[in-house]
Amino acid sequence: MRWTRAGILAVVAVLVSAVEAFAQGTPQEKLRVVYGLSIPDRVGSLVYGRSIDFESKTRGLGYALRFGGQPGWMVDVYLYDLGLKRIPANAESEVIKNQLAQAKGDVFELGKRGTYANVTDQGDFKVPATGEPRFICVSFNYLRGDRVDIDVDSYLCLSSWHNKFVKVRMTAPKGTMSRADATAFVQAWIELLR
Repeated sequence: MRWTRAGILAVVAVLVSAVEAFAQGTPQEKLRVVYGLSIPDRVGSLVYGRSIDFESKTRGLGYALRFGGQPGWMVDVYLYDLGLKRIPANAESEVIKNQLAQAKGDVFELGKRGTYANVTDQGDFKVPATGEPRFICVSFNYLRGDRVDIDVDSYLCLSSWHNKFVKVRMTAPKGTMSRADATAFVQAWIELLR
């Protein structure tokens, strides 16, 4: 499936809306099962809080799940398919790599729009770090907030499960969340997806 620039920007707009909806505390149904996957009250050390259903409004955009951690942490997991019928299970497949590149580009696009500032790529990593990876990830540092003055670290990891993309996005004030924290949560998702 080939996405046009307008289609990609629409996806970015929806994901930004998800962040805004979560930030504004819009009441959402807490889904217990998403695409046949049972969501427990806790994944790793984080507590499942709420969800947003994008799928009923726009097919292919799926669901966002918010998890609570330490104060200031924003942790979301997205399950979606963008209308693709087949998404490979191999995290290093071109489909997954392209989706990660798109998501990475979305972060830089938000920097160009002024939602974020000083976006820097802090490097790629894989989970697990050795053997065949189940998630491929990238980390960032940037400024965000109403005045774009809050320095944050952010981790973005991507995989698939049952022909759905699984995207983990973790963001926190600089120095309060480490790559090890992100890896531990992603590792807990690997266990959940088995």
